[in-house]
Amino acid sequence: MKLEALILAGGESRRMGGGEKGLLPLAGRPMIQYLIERLRERTQGVWIGCRPDQPAYAGLADGILEDRGESAGPLSGIARALDSLDCTHLLILPCDTPLVSGATFDRMIALARVNPDRIVVVQDGEYLQTLHLVVPVASAASLATYRATGRRAVRGWLEAHGYIECRCDDPDEFLNINTPEALAEVEARLKQG
Repeated sequence: MKLEALILAGGESRRMGGGEKGLLPLAGRPMIQYLIERLRERTQGVWIGCRPDQPAYAGLADGILEDRGESAGPLSGIARALDSLDCTHLLILPCDTPLVSGATFDRMIALARVNPDRIVVVQDGEYLQTLHLVVPVASAASLATYRATGRRAVRGWLEAHGYIECRCDDPDEFLNINTPEALAEVEARLKQG
């Protein structure tokens, strides 16, 4: 398995007041940096998926992959990476879940190794985390077919293509930083250790 990572950072961050959410300071470092460090230990490359108007992410990882054409949400970034990277599998997650542990990444990767033809999706005990995935590059054709219908929902593609669940029974790891209050909560957790 040749595994690369894609951190999705192309959102407009409206609930945070705009700007680059992944670059917001979290306990003294850009939020995205926590993920980059954990992923570097486990993958052969770390890439940031973003819109063309987000050059601030350049230099933080191995490179940035800009969405092509009109953005269709996260599927645009996923499709771009599947078409562009020289790997067999892609570990995907959003930039705003910095608490995902290395142990969770290890479980995802291990499940993908024994099921190399399946998409692996995290189930946190409460929710299916549809943006925490390991995707075989061979599924790019399935994604292209799905996107050609005009649909944009990641969950819809996963249900159409099929997937297996990776149990990670700690929903707190997937706390999504979408508001200033959530950012303050995660900062307090990091300071507590």
